[in-house]
Amino acid sequence: MSRLRSSPAPAPPLDNEDLLEEILLRLPPRPSTLHRASLVCKRWHNILSDPLFLSRFRKHHRKPPLLGFFSGRNYTTPTIFKPVLHSPDRIPASRFSVPQSNHPCVQWRFMGCRHGLAILINHYEQEVVVWDPIINQQHHVPLPLGLRNNEGEGGNKWYWHAAVLCTGAKEMPVRGDCFSSPFKLVLLGERYMNASACLYDSASGVWGDIVSMPITNTICHIKPNVLVGNALYCMFTNGDVLAFDFQRQCFVVIKKPKTPRSLNYYSGYVQVLRTADKGLGLAYFSQHTIQLWERRYDCEDVAGWVLLPKTIPIAGMLPWETHGGDRSVHFMGYDENRNVIVLATRIGTFMIQLDMMQIRLIIGRNEMSYDKFHPYTNFYAEANPVNL
Repeated sequence: MSRLRSSPAPAPPLDNEDLLEEILLRLPPRPSTLHRASLVCKRWHNILSDPLFLSRFRKHHRKPPLLGFFSGRNYTTPTIFKPVLHSPDRIPASRFSVPQSNHPCVQWRFMGCRHGLAILINHYEQEVVVWDPIINQQHHVPLPLGLRNNEGEGGNKWYWHAAVLCTGAKEMPVRGDCFSSPFKLVLLGERYMNASACLYDSASGVWGDIVSMPITNTICHIKPNVLVGNALYCMFTNGDVLAFDFQRQCFVVIKKPKTPRSLNYYSGYVQVLRTADKGLGLAYFSQHTIQLWERRYDCEDVAGWVLLPKTIPIAGMLPWETHGGDRSVHFMGYDENRNVIVLATRIGTFMIQLDMMQIRLIIGRNEMSYDKFHPYTNFYAEANPVNL
């Protein structure tokens, strides 16, 4: 009787290359994770430093972590990076030093962050500066002729707003370099109670046509723009919303919700949101609570604002008594990917996650600050893996 041959024993999980890679893909996407794991052995180092693995790692996790905020008041205070992660993932503020103008009397105006890139405007050179903080690389784009300030115009100058959209963001590698993929710039200019917009495509290297529309209110300069679908949304100072659809190349003004006259639509109390289902929302601070609104269509396909039953009771979430009970609050930032609002109060600046109603202190202080907070999210490795 012949002896049955036993099949070879399966390789232990950590000796199976494919299975090991699947395990490593599930490491948390914190800044220190890949660097520390790469120190285990040369084999792990080779896997974790492979660009294909890094690309898969990003696709698996989808949402990059919130590394911190770029904060400042533009012309009055320089913009600096304020990290929010704890050690060993905390990134030093000096690691993301904001580019400065070579002109001693000119500061670049920080406009915001999106898809791992930051955007600034150099008023002196009249150009948009797209900056990748991870690799400290800059891309300079001169403003289109129709939106430039010319000599002799006196005080009738353009006031610019800008946003960057990385069209290849879904394929961006872990260490980030959106410059290797096409990106778009949306430049919005305001002058003479008129709004104008122009779209720049890095693939062609040219600006498109300028689209204009008269407006009856000024755009709120302390509010971040919010990307929802194919449109970029900004706040007017009276609480209305200005949308620029960059695919159809047109403006739309959305009136604020109809509410009792007692409600104050001061711009510091209102923030445009992106809802969980990728729709347009609105947060409004009233009577020490945050009300949430959503833009919906009725059965006749007519859009309108709907007040949601959920409210955020700010009054019970902050230690107001530490500053004499002064409960002043202003919205000074928003992370559209995590639905996080930045609240400025007289006891400090806080970030509140609206979905889970979690609140966290960013900066403690004893006075109100009107610095804007621009969230910066990206996949970031603490350092290049050490050669083993």
